[in-house]
Amino acid sequence: MAKIVTFEDAIKFVESGQTIIISGAGEVLLPDRLLAELETKYIETGEPKGLNVVYNVIPGAQRKGTGIDRLAHEEMVKRIYAGSYYTLKVEKLNELINKNSIEAYLIPYGALFNMVRTTAAGQPGVLTPVGIDTFVDPRVGGHKLTARTKGEISSVMEIEGKEYIFYKSLEIDVALIRATTADENGNLSIEQEPSSLGLLHQAMAAKNRGGTVIAQVEQIAKRGSMHPKEVAVPSIFVDYIVVDSDQMNAQPYNPAWTGDIKIPVDRAGDTPFDYRKVIVRRAAMELSPGQLVNCGFGLSAEVPLIAMEEGISDDVTFNVEHGPVGGVPNTKSSFGMGVNMMAIMDSHTIFDFYNAGRLDATFLGSAEVNREGSVNVSFINGKYNLGGFIDIVHSTKKIVFCGSFTASGLDIKIEDGKLNIVQDGRHIKFVNALGHMTFNGKQALIKNQKVYYVTERAVFTLTDEGLTLIEIAPGISLENDVLNKMEFRPHVSESLKEMDNRLFIPDPLGLKEHSPWSE
Repeated sequence: MAKIVTFEDAIKFVESGQTIIISGAGEVLLPDRLLAELETKYIETGEPKGLNVVYNVIPGAQRKGTGIDRLAHEEMVKRIYAGSYYTLKVEKLNELINKNSIEAYLIPYGALFNMVRTTAAGQPGVLTPVGIDTFVDPRVGGHKLTARTKGEISSVMEIEGKEYIFYKSLEIDVALIRATTADENGNLSIEQEPSSLGLLHQAMAAKNRGGTVIAQVEQIAKRGSMHPKEVAVPSIFVDYIVVDSDQMNAQPYNPAWTGDIKIPVDRAGDTPFDYRKVIVRRAAMELSPGQLVNCGFGLSAEVPLIAMEEGISDDVTFNVEHGPVGGVPNTKSSFGMGVNMMAIMDSHTIFDFYNAGRLDATFLGSAEVNREGSVNVSFINGKYNLGGFIDIVHSTKKIVFCGSFTASGLDIKIEDGKLNIVQDGRHIKFVNALGHMTFNGKQALIKNQKVYYVTERAVFTLTDEGLTLIEIAPGISLENDVLNKMEFRPHVSESLKEMDNRLFIPDPLGLKEHSPWSE
């Protein structure tokens, strides 16, 4: 039976040198009061220090100085295992990495979820083909983010002639997690949370090796009053409960996000007609009826809005790795949630079907692209942010990268159905050398994946000749506005054509009236 304690007493169970795992993605399942109390204790006493920290998805991304950033003190943290270090307003950990103050590993979300799962199961680790010949391949070593990061967490193994990465399971001493309700026995439910995000495995990973599980909740329910099907974490995996009745203040309960209600949705007006919409609309032209589609963070997350505008969203199933299946995924600060879903799955099971090749298409961002069609999204301007990208692209049949042609200071007008580049971006994105190889173009060709790179002024695809230019926007000079803004000269298709002129006028594209939607 779990014991209800004060926050002051709860954090006494976190000791120097331990490995702790923290639940949450953004504000979802974020035990922020526990982390705040832990930070205060460190500032006042210098303890605990030398912590090893694990988190599946970045906790506390929406508010500066909250969540995982509360632990970003040089001697408080020794080592971190994570898939993201910088997103939205989380930034302090990234600063420690750039100063070589901590050990840090950048791990694909899918692999990290399974590292926690295998820890919970008492297994030695997880074997996966995801990440071979990318920067996380241990032979490349890019997953170690600082010079002081020495330990090996993975190795390459060959089984029946195929290469796999073996990630070792972890040793978890304490799990700091959040739920909505705990009953008097310590059973936890998450009725106000949009996703579960591997919560049960996190608790099991600590408890099953003799560790401690501390759960922050909003309220206490009477013993025996919780329906068994509502229990997300049984009390056999919980040691201590702390109560924070204000834990939902930063992001209040939204019944649409949890699937408790269905709501009318018409968000076409959320996408103003500008060059960004040109990119998203051209990307949406790669949708087909019946597809199962993942959408990434940022610009690519707006593809479902275009599908709604075009009246084709009911014929596509959108999915985000955080949990939602079907419905309309959210964008921006509420990314990872959705409305009107048919189901909400746990993240580790979603990555299972991603890795198996179940996705028909994915729409993702791209920060750097080289002549071979390989892409970097994980290390840009000294910032590390990987997420589920490598898992998502591993086996997906069609991959559509969405992004502006250049970055920083880009100013483009759309006039009379043509692009007018008022000021180009200061940063070239089509480069000779990538900061990280997050996506391997050569491997995609071997796997017969269809790959497109959509920008506001040009569209490329991946062929045996490498990155191949297939479309150019009206009003754009091929030499001055495209080729001269790249560090290399791509292959130019003999059938190079103008991008569809419907993209450059405000009216809907009319996709529903054209093939394949009209068939």
